[in-house]
Parts: sequence; structure tokens; C-alpha cells
Amino acid sequence: MEETTEIQKTEQLPAEKPAEKPKKKKLSKKKIALIVVAALILVPLGSCVYGTLTYKPTLNGAAASMGEIRTTVSFSANVAGDGLEKYPIPETTEVEKVYFEVGDSVKAGDLIVKFDNSEAVDAYKKATINYETARLQLNETEKDYWDLKEDLDDCIEDIEFYKEKWKDYEDYETIGNTTDEDLIEANRLYNNYFSKWEAAKDQKEALEKQIPSADYIKIQQLNFELTKMTLDEAEDVYNNLPQDIYAQHDGVIETIGVTDYGTAAKGTVAVSILTSESNTVEFNIGRYDIGDIQVGQKATATIGGVEYPGTVTHIDSVAKDDSVRAEVTLDNPEGVVPGISAELDIETYLNENCLTIPIEASKTDRTGDYCYVARDNGDGTYRPEKVYITTGNSSLTSVEVLEGLNEGDIVITNPPANIENMTSASLILA
Repeated sequence: MEETTEIQKTEQLPAEKPAEKPKKKKLSKKKIALIVVAALILVPLGSCVYGTLTYKPTLNGAAASMGEIRTTVSFSANVAGDGLEKYPIPETTEVEKVYFEVGDSVKAGDLIVKFDNSEAVDAYKKATINYETARLQLNETEKDYWDLKEDLDDCIEDIEFYKEKWKDYEDYETIGNTTDEDLIEANRLYNNYFSKWEAAKDQKEALEKQIPSADYIKIQQLNFELTKMTLDEAEDVYNNLPQDIYAQHDGVIETIGVTDYGTAAKGTVAVSILTSESNTVEFNIGRYDIGDIQVGQKATATIGGVEYPGTVTHIDSVAKDDSVRAEVTLDNPEGVVPGISAELDIETYLNENCLTIPIEASKTDRTGDYCYVARDNGDGTYRPEKVYITTGNSSLTSVEVLEGLNEGDIVITNPPANIENMTSASLILA
């Protein structure tokens, strides 16, 4: 039997098809452009927001410090064109001797007039003594007042204390269960505190009589103010007393306005000398400056680039063409040619030791003058505080502060419009 072997073919099945990867969606050019634009906007915006949250404004500051305030008023002027040197009297005084007459020739350095200032000097010394006496008396009276007032307050406390004590023992015998010894001791204490109470009342009455009255203190205060005014006037005269007159240049005596042993009145031209040079600078004061210019003020005349110090020695009493003529006498007019023009700076105020701040730090509103003071937050930052101040005079760069600040306070020199909303800022000191 023939065996038939059946070969079974195994059907070769194809392998399972792998899952297809999800296709990436391609962005359109329009969307890409929008994303780029958004990035360009959001990144800087985020940086800006972050910067805003962390930003610290920076303020400039300067310390209030002791300094000088000097103010001047400038004028265009001319050197007197007649070659006449004038020597006016800055303050009334007595004349001791006049050594020349009108028409006499003089040499530079000749003594022409000698003054006797002893009366004014004595008046100044007397005013100084009276002022010091009044000051000491007022200080002593005020000290006595407060010392006696303190003693009186202590005495009143003692009166109340002793009264409470003797009251405690006044009815001691009515208390039950007390021994004779207790009563004796209570009676002793009662008498002791009662006598001290009466003594304290007597002391109070005596102290009240010793305390200076308000009227008495007021009289002494007024007397002190009066002596201070007298001293100020005497000191002003003393500081402006004329010095003996010496010829500054060769020349001829043109006029003499004083006599031996006579009184030389303030403003009088004591001597005028005709020379080839001049020591007088003439200028006109307008209505806006007339209140600032006074005889005796220091002045500087600039002529051809050279500065000549001098003093205001004369101001006319009557205006002409809406201005007042005035004169400055130069201390040393060597080389000053009559008729030449000059620039004149007159010192109207000088305080060499006062509290000052930069002029840009001082502001004004309806309430008054103020500035912003930098207060330390303790973390390296500062907060501005608005502080009202009392100001005095000012120069081109600084302001005099009379009240409101202390030396060393830091003031803001560049306050921005939103400074009052600031709580933290960096500070750069000048």
C-alpha cells in the first residue's frame, strides 16, 4: 500500500502593519507670524512689568550745612569825571583838627582832618554795659521765678502730706482697744505733723510773696529790649565812625566842609581834592533797588578787569528821572581814570555762618516754604518727607534756613512730580 505523504503548506501570513505615527500638523505661515509677533510683544512687556515691580527711583540729595549767604546788587556806574576826590562823613562825630585850607596843595599821605570819636566810643561802651546789666538782671529774675515756683510746688505737696498725717491721728483716741501708750504716741505724732503742716503753710505764704510778679518780669524784659536797641544803634555808629582823612593822591584842596572842634554831620563831604585821578564812583538806584542800598555797605567796582573795594558813602535824598543818584568811595583808586565806566557790585546782605541748602531744594506752596528731607528706611533706601521751613536770604546757589532743619539733614535737590507717593528710593549725595 502506497503511503501518500501530504505535505501541508502553511500559509505565510503577512506581518501585522505597524500603527501609523500621528502626523504633525503643519502651522500655517499666518499662525507662525502671529506667534512671532506675540513673542515680540510679550517678552518686553514681561520684562517691563518685572522691572516696574523691582524698580527703585533714584533721588539726588545734599546735606544742609553751615555756610555763607552773600547777596549783591549790580549797577552800571561811572568814575566821577571831574577828577575830584571826595571824603564824605559816614557817621556823625566830632572834629579835632583841620590841617589844610581851600587852595592848599597836598601830597599823597598828608593828614588833612583828624577826628575825635571819643564821645561815640564812650556811648558804645556805656550801651554795652547797660545791655549786659539788663541781661544779667533779667536772667537772675527769671531764674528766681522758676526756682521759687519749684519750691512753692514742693511746699504745697508738703502741706497736703502733713495734713493727711495729722488727720490720721486726730481721732485716734476714739478707736477701741488702744492702750495708754498707743494714745500717747498717737498724740505725739499728731502734734508733730500738725506743727509741720502749719510751718509749711507759713513757708508757702512767704514763698508767694517772694515770687516776682508777671508785671515785674515784663518790665525787666522791656528794659532788656530797650538796652538791646540802644546797643545796636551805638554799635552801628561805632562801626561806621570816620577814620582820619589822608590824601590818597597829590592834588589841591577844592572844598573843606568841617572846622576845628566842630561837629561833622553824617553825609557831609569833609574834604574834596582836585587830582588827576578819582576815588568816587557814581551810579543811579532805581525804585526796585532803593530799599536795599544803604550808606556804609561794602562795594566792589570792576574797572578794566581790576576790582577796587569801596563803600557806599552817599545817597541823594531826592529822586530825579525815577532814580536816585548815589556814590561809592574807593579805598585805593590808584590808576582809576576819571570818566571811565565801571561795573558795581554792592553787598546788601552777608551771613558768614548760617544753615544753608541748595536753592533748587527749596520750594513754596500756599502754606509756605518747604523742602523734602530724605529719611533713612534702614535698608539702604530712603523715603522723602515734606518739611516746612523758615527761610531767610538767598544767593544764586543757596538758601538761608532759619527754622525747620538741622545741620546734616539730607534734602532732595531733584524732587519729581510724584515724590509724595514715594516710600522707597535710592539716594545719590552731591
